[in-house]
Amino acid sequence: MIIKFIIFLLLAVCLNAQTYTLYISSTKYTDIAKKYYFELEKIFPNEDLLIRTHLKPNFSVIIRNIENIEKAKELQNILSTQTTYKNSYIKRYDLEPTYDIVKVKENKPKEEENYLEEYSHSIEDSNKYITAATMYNTKQYQKAYDMFYELFLENNYNININYFLGKSAFNLEKYDEATAAFERVLIQKPDFNQARYDYARILYKLKQNEESKKEFEKLLESEITIETKEEIKKYLNIINKKDEKKKVVAKVMLGLSRSSNVNNGLNSSEYRLPGLNDILVQGEKPIADSAHSEMLNLSFFNYLKKQPVRIQNTILAYNKSFLNEKDQNITVFSYQPSLDYFDANSKHMYSLELSADKINRGNKEDFSAYSISPKFSTKDINTYVKYQKIIYDKNIDEDKNFEKIQFFTKINLFENMNYYTNIYKNMSINDLRTDIDKYTIGNGINLFYNITEDNKINLNYQLDYSKYKYSNLFFNSKRKDESHLIDLSLMHDFDKTSILNISTSYYKNNSNQDAYVYDEKIISLKYLKAFSW
Repeated sequence: MIIKFIIFLLLAVCLNAQTYTLYISSTKYTDIAKKYYFELEKIFPNEDLLIRTHLKPNFSVIIRNIENIEKAKELQNILSTQTTYKNSYIKRYDLEPTYDIVKVKENKPKEEENYLEEYSHSIEDSNKYITAATMYNTKQYQKAYDMFYELFLENNYNININYFLGKSAFNLEKYDEATAAFERVLIQKPDFNQARYDYARILYKLKQNEESKKEFEKLLESEITIETKEEIKKYLNIINKKDEKKKVVAKVMLGLSRSSNVNNGLNSSEYRLPGLNDILVQGEKPIADSAHSEMLNLSFFNYLKKQPVRIQNTILAYNKSFLNEKDQNITVFSYQPSLDYFDANSKHMYSLELSADKINRGNKEDFSAYSISPKFSTKDINTYVKYQKIIYDKNIDEDKNFEKIQFFTKINLFENMNYYTNIYKNMSINDLRTDIDKYTIGNGINLFYNITEDNKINLNYQLDYSKYKYSNLFFNSKRKDESHLIDLSLMHDFDKTSILNISTSYYKNNSNQDAYVYDEKIISLKYLKAFSW
């Protein structure tokens, strides 16, 4: 009888001890938890509202000691209908768990400060953090970014994690992610000058000149090195020039090259013509020659005031002269006006470009080309459609006049690789020739790798398929070509305004008609220098 009575008392005590806790919101930062608390205190002044801690550095705003489920649901309904705290949930406890409570009426207790500081140091002493920092210091930015991002998901407000996440993103040209990371750093530590410097540089990259200028000017008022001040002054000079809304850029190129086949000479010295009873014809042999080339490019930029619109006028002069095969010489004069609109929110560029070109050839078959081309570009995509008309100067060559419609797209697939496709169709204007009308589908892959900060290697492969519209009477067939281009180049940056490029390429054209089977090997050396004012 006594045992039954004791069991009854224990059950009664347990039932009476049962309480409910309403979990309202959680965060990893005490200041935010306190902000939540003061907002909710006005709504629930008579409830047992507090901030509790967890084993991990996490803080929850709760209402505890709710006597029954109906009362808990009533409070939850108030949250969902009258506040922005929509994701609260209810827990039932037979005995309230043990935890520490954050004091909100006073400054943060010393014990809590030490606890958070100790936790921060433990994260930065972890193998994962050290490995991520090593990846960054060895310029393996993609690996560093991935690891710091994982650390960020677990430690949103760690200053150093956010800083190196931003630095890694900056080097990967992930400017939006870098901007967000540096902003989180500067909110917590406004005097972190290096983070502000990097933040200002990103704003400059994103063409947000006013915001960038403000950040640079803040840095000039702080304690920074003389070298950093000089760099900032350079940025401000450029920004101030851009504010003048006008800019001129000049590019000069000098080059030397050697080709194994400047005349598209055939691989086979003889071939037959099926349309003429298989008569044997002597093909033109490949001729090797060297050439020098020069280019001058002048671009005039005019930015409309308070408008994201740019007017660009470009004048180009180009010459390539061979030592022996003068018929292969070519000179180009070009004028290209364009109108660009930049959407700062989406980071998209919309352009319309016109072009008028004059091409003089060593064999006197000179012609002019006119085109119009709408363009669209983002950080990872460049695409355009072009209509072009080619008109030869001499009446005797008017049967060669044709029109061309082209579609081009380049997509950045990865950090160091892009893919492009080039589709175009040639259409004879006079319908007097059978060797003009064709369509071509081209695809290419471009790989590039930064050996050092100043040296980059680039590998390009392109495959083109061409099909002609009309049959060639000499071959009794429609011509079909398949061409392969492989190009390998090494570029060296001297001072960001001058580049030395060494390249070698191999071009192979296969065809169902023997008169068009040839290949060519080229090696070239080019020096490019840019000026701006």
